[in-house]
Amino acid sequence: MAEEQSASAQAAENEMDILVMADQFINVANALVQDSKQDAGRVGAAMRYAVARFNAYEASMKSNDLAASKEEAVEWFSGQFKEMLSDNIDQYIAMIKQQAENK
Repeated sequence: MAEEQSASAQAAENEMDILVMADQFINVANALVQDSKQDAGRVGAAMRYAVARFNAYEASMKSNDLAASKEEAVEWFSGQFKEMLSDNIDQYIAMIKQQAENK
């Protein structure tokens, strides 16, 4: 039981670390839009390119034969992105709905 709680606490801590790191990237993107007056679409495209570039590096570090595992890596990273994007869009939908109800 204690091991399960410890594993659960470790998983929650790891998720928080990931969210804190993600917020750092989001802060850079927001600064580019707000301070540098960059278009949000261009900043988003730059972030997607950066993520794809880094994910290719990550995949290369995890594979002994990247050419053979390319499709599997693309599917895995694409699935992760799709799930995270869907979750975040759901959060924005809920936030917009809540704002409309508070008016």
